[in-house]
Amino acid sequence: MKIPLVTEIQRFSLQDGPGIRTTIFLKGCPLSCPWCHNPETQDPRQEFYYNQSRCVGCGRCIEVCPAGTSKLVKNSDGRTTIQLDRSNCQRCMRCVAACLTEARSIVGQALNMEDILREALADEPFFRNSGGGVTISGGDPLLYPEFTLQLAQSLHASGINVAIETSCFPKLRKVVESLIGSIDLFIVDIKSLNPQKHVEVIGWPLEPILANLETLFAARAKVRIHIPVIPGFNDTEDDFRTYVEYLSRHIDDISGVDILNYHCGGEGKYTSLGRDSSYQYKGVEENPAEKVLPLAKALKQAGLSVTVGGIVGIADSKSEIGCGTVFGM
Repeated sequence: MKIPLVTEIQRFSLQDGPGIRTTIFLKGCPLSCPWCHNPETQDPRQEFYYNQSRCVGCGRCIEVCPAGTSKLVKNSDGRTTIQLDRSNCQRCMRCVAACLTEARSIVGQALNMEDILREALADEPFFRNSGGGVTISGGDPLLYPEFTLQLAQSLHASGINVAIETSCFPKLRKVVESLIGSIDLFIVDIKSLNPQKHVEVIGWPLEPILANLETLFAARAKVRIHIPVIPGFNDTEDDFRTYVEYLSRHIDDISGVDILNYHCGGEGKYTSLGRDSSYQYKGVEENPAEKVLPLAKALKQAGLSVTVGGIVGIADSKSEIGCGTVFGM
């Protein structure tokens, strides 16, 4: 069984399913969404953050690095700082251990199933009182189907509601089929319904995603849809119309739709991960809130339960549009 690293176990989450939840973020995703606000979950391997504002230029990290990825440089103001080149990094994390100011921190922890369950079950009373539970997220948990299945089954054995956040990317339909009996809620991102755009921008075909959704619908699994609305990618009238046409055919199959307006909250993470140059949405302004209202109103008029902002379960009635703060994507 392939065991993922865990980037975070977030407690008291209100954005990743109904009620109060604990969200487990697994590291690794096959998609390459250029706007991703959780870049630390893309690479399945261990990484480290470097926070330059905390660095005092002591040079301890340089002394322990076997690959020579760092060197001391003197700035024009006379301060000594670290110049970091990650291209040859061996991911040994000795520099993190040597840092006395916590300017470096590990991204991705190796936790066993017992450790994860212990943390996830710590808030069991809150789950029961709020109708919440545990959400397995990422990255994408379907990159680790056996692990996700075992985790879900273990949580179910304790009477815990289990949701997963996924793009439903697997090209083998049996991956999704194997999880249907153990997942209470599938929260599925639909980035775009344009096949060409999906491949060119995200780097993954749309066809298996829609095929997996059809599998979930046919099995009467509980499905909720997330639509991230991204400037210049899927925010045109044509994009909105395509979403409405597709989703309105599945009114009885979908428990609701959450529209997630683009935000730039992850920009600093790219810098800390040394991927500043790869972030294509640097400087891109966030859409005004009213940008997504035509999509929300059209989906509601089609008969779907809709929220704007991603607070799942805020609008149980199909006659309302719930509004919350933009948080997850």
